[in-house]
Amino acid sequence: AWTFPDRIDYVSATRRMALYAVGLLFGAVALAPNLIKSITLQPGTISVVNVEYGPAFAPFGLFAIVALVYADLVMLRKALRLRGLQRAQVIYVLAGLVGTHISGILAIIVIPLVWGTTAYSGWGAGGQIITLAGMGYAIAKHRLMRPQAGIRRLASATIALVGVFVVFNVALLALRPYLAWSTFQSRDVWSVLGMAMGIAVVFLYRRVHAALERDSSARLGLATSSTHILRTLNAQDVLDLLARTLAQRLEATSVVVYLRDEALKKFVPHAWHAREDEQGVVLNPIPVTSRIVVTLDRAVPTAGEPEPLSLDSIRRFHAREEVNALVRGFEALRAEVIAPMVWEKRLIGLVVVGPKYTDDMYAAEDYAFASHMTLQACLALSNAKLYAETARLKDFNENILREMDNAVLVTSPEGRIIVFNNAAERLFGIPVEQAEGAPMDVLPVKIARCIRAVLNTGRVFASQHTEVQRENAEPIPVACSVSALRGNGSDASAVIAVVSDLTLLRELERERAEAERLSIIRRISTGMAHEIRNPLVAIRTFTELAPSRMDDPEFRSTFLAVAEQEIDRIDKLVGDLMSLSKPAGAVIEPMPIDVICKQVITSVSGIAESKQVSVGFTSDELSVLPMGDSARIHQAILNLVTNAIDEEPAGGSIRVSVRAGEDESGTREIVISVHNANSYIPPEKIEEIFRPFYSDKEHGTGLGLAICQTIVEEHDSEIIVNSEPDSGTEFVIRMPIKHSTPVASLAGELIS
Repeated sequence: AWTFPDRIDYVSATRRMALYAVGLLFGAVALAPNLIKSITLQPGTISVVNVEYGPAFAPFGLFAIVALVYADLVMLRKALRLRGLQRAQVIYVLAGLVGTHISGILAIIVIPLVWGTTAYSGWGAGGQIITLAGMGYAIAKHRLMRPQAGIRRLASATIALVGVFVVFNVALLALRPYLAWSTFQSRDVWSVLGMAMGIAVVFLYRRVHAALERDSSARLGLATSSTHILRTLNAQDVLDLLARTLAQRLEATSVVVYLRDEALKKFVPHAWHAREDEQGVVLNPIPVTSRIVVTLDRAVPTAGEPEPLSLDSIRRFHAREEVNALVRGFEALRAEVIAPMVWEKRLIGLVVVGPKYTDDMYAAEDYAFASHMTLQACLALSNAKLYAETARLKDFNENILREMDNAVLVTSPEGRIIVFNNAAERLFGIPVEQAEGAPMDVLPVKIARCIRAVLNTGRVFASQHTEVQRENAEPIPVACSVSALRGNGSDASAVIAVVSDLTLLRELERERAEAERLSIIRRISTGMAHEIRNPLVAIRTFTELAPSRMDDPEFRSTFLAVAEQEIDRIDKLVGDLMSLSKPAGAVIEPMPIDVICKQVITSVSGIAESKQVSVGFTSDELSVLPMGDSARIHQAILNLVTNAIDEEPAGGSIRVSVRAGEDESGTREIVISVHNANSYIPPEKIEEIFRPFYSDKEHGTGLGLAICQTIVEEHDSEIIVNSEPDSGTEFVIRMPIKHSTPVASLAGELIS
C-alpha cells in the first residue's frame, strides 16, 4: 500500500519502524503453543475441520484487522490525491483489496472467534479469487496494462521452458551411457544440470521475448521516421518533425521540444505539437537549475544511450527527497515522460511528452521509441548545423568573390573554367555565364599561357606582370598570380589564378614619382641656395671692402685666396649636381669590378693612412663582367669607401669585398660590399642618408650617397644598408648580370 503506484511521503521513519516492530511481535504470537486448543472433524462430514483457538488468537486477529484496514485507508488516501490513470489503478486495486479483506476477516477471523467454527474459512480464499477476477476484468476493460505484453511474456516463458526441457532431455538421453560410468553422485549431477537449465531458460527467454516484441509495423514506422528526420536539413523542421512523430506514435496529448540556450541559462521551447484541446497553453522556459534538468544532466556521463525519465519511474525508484520536487516539476510541465536530448555527452535539449489521450500507460517500447527518435534528432540537428555552416561559408565565399576587385578564376585539371567572378568579367570582357564551364582558350592568350604552365609544371607564378588586350581598347597592365590547388595526392586538382588590374596602381606610381621628383627638386633647390649663398656672402663681403682696402697687399692676397676657395667650392657643388643628374647609359662597356675596387683602395690609401685606418680587399674569381660605365661605378664605390673612412676611428678597419652569386630568382649577380666595424646608422635614418643635402658632417654637402644611389640605379642595381650596433655598418651593391662579357674575351681584346 505504501509503494503502489507511488511511494507516499507522509509516513515517517519512526512510524514505519514502529509498525514493523508490532507486525513482528504479533507474527511471533502465531507461533505460541496455546494459539490452538483443539482440532476436530465436524460431525457428519469428512472434510470440514473445526479448530478451537486459544486466547492468543484474539489479539493476533485484532492486529490483522487493524493492519488490513490501515492498508485500505492508505490506498483510499492515494485514490483521493492521484489523478488520471494512476487514480483508476488505485481505485480498482482498492476495490479488490477491500473485497478480499472483508471476506478474509469474516471467514477466517470473526466466524472462528464468535461461532467457534472454521467451516467457512475457505471462503476467505474464494473471495480473493473473485476479487482478482474483477481486477482482471478492469485491467482488460480500462487497459491498466497491455494484455498483449502479458501474453508475449507468457509465450516467451513457455517457449523457453519447453525448449530448454527438450534440449536437456535429449542431451541426457545421449549422455546416459557415459553417466552410468561417472564417479559423481547423482545428486551432484542433477544439481549442475538444474543450474545450467535455469541459466539457459533466462537466456532463451530474453531472446524469445526480444523477438516477439519486435513489431514489423512499429519497426517500419521507426525506420521511416528516422529516415525523414535524418534527411531534414533545417533545424526547426527537425524539431517540428520530432514533436509531430512522437505525438502521433505515442498517442500523446502534447509533445514539446526544448533546446538549451547558453545565454539565458534556460531550456527554451522550440517546437510544440498538441491536440486541439491543449492549444493555448503557455510554455515557460525551464531553468538549467531545475531538479529535472539536474537529474537528467547527472545521468548523462554514465549513460550510453540516455533513458527517458517518466513520472512512474520517479515515484517508484527515485530517492524520497527527490520525488516531491520532480513530481512538481512534471506537473508544472504537464508531462508524463521527459526524454533527454544528448549530443557528445552534453544535455542539449528536452522532449516533454504529455499523458496518452487514451489514458493508456507508456510501455517499454514507447520509451525505446522516444529514446531512439531523440538520438536521431540530435544527429539531424548536428547535420543541420553543419549544413547551415557550410551554406553560410559558401555564401560568404561567393560574396567575397563577387565583391573582390581582383579577377579570380579557377580551372580544372582538364583546363575548363570552374570559377569566374564578376571582376574577371569586367576585366576580360567575358560574361560569367559564357566563361563557366568553357575551356580556358576563351581567356586572353597570356593569362591562359600562365595557367597552362602551372598545369604542366606545378610551379607557382607569383605576380607575373603582363598586359590584357581587349578588342577596340587600350592594353590593360595586370599582375597575374597562378598556383595549383592540390588534393590528397600530389597532382594538381585545380588551378587558381588571381589577376589584378594595375592601371590605377601605375597611375598612382606615376603620381608618386612626380611627387617625389618635385620634392627632390625643392630639396635640391633649397640645398643649392644654401650651399651657393655661403661662398657668395664671403665674396660679396670682400668686394664691398675692396674700394677702401684694395691698396692693402695683405687684404688683396686674402681676398684672392678666399675668392678662389669659394669659387672652387661652388664649382665642386655644380660638378656634384651634374653627376647626380647625369643621364643613365652614357657609357656601356665591360666593367672589371675587382680592378675598379683596387683602384679605389689605391686612391684612398693616403687618406686612410693619415687617419690610421686599414683598408682590406677580397674578391672571388669572376667569370663574367657586367656592362656599364666604369667611371661612374668607380665614383660610387669611392664615395662609399670615403664615407667609411670618415666614420671609422683611428685604429679601425675597412673591408671591401667582391663576390659572385645568385639572387632569389636564380639570376646571376655581382655583390660589392663595403664594411666598417665601428659605425652605426639607426633604422629610421637609413632612408634619410640617401636624400640630397642630408649630412651630419660639419663640411659635407650631403650629395655623396645620393650620387652613389643614382649611379647604382642607372645600372639596374640596388644598394642595401645593413647596420647593427655590435657588428658595424655594411653597404652592399647588388648588380645583376643581364648583359655581360666573359673575362677571357675581355683579356683577348686587351692583348690585341
